[in-house]
Amino acid sequence: MERNFRSSTKSSQIESCVFINNNSINDVIGELGQTGWLGSNPLHKLQNSMLDGYRALANDVLKRVKRKAKEKEVKLDIQEVIERPSLEEYLFELVEEDAIKIIVAGPQLLTAKIGNLPSIAEYLEED
Repeated sequence: MERNFRSSTKSSQIESCVFINNNSINDVIGELGQTGWLGSNPLHKLQNSMLDGYRALANDVLKRVKRKAKEKEVKLDIQEVIERPSLEEYLFELVEEDAIKIIVAGPQLLTAKIGNLPSIAEYLEED
């Protein structure tokens, strides 16, 4: 799961969302099935459970961001949770929508998996 914040020229505000990479979850679930740890029905239930957990965590993060923005009197547009297979494709779509600056925050484990980011994007590792 990655957090993505971008600034938009259209409304002079910060847009915030949480990005869930479907491929990462599918890869983990697929490996469990291939190695024989779980059958197809438990795999499907585990996948749904993991996605539900990530969505709940994402909503908690967005509530915190919203609260902090309100404290600082920053205009904020929450884009909610975005579930897509590729973070990189999503970031390039934001560039096409005239984003000024894109900041992606995520865990240290994600750093090696991040491909080519647009020139206006910056990756911040979380602790």
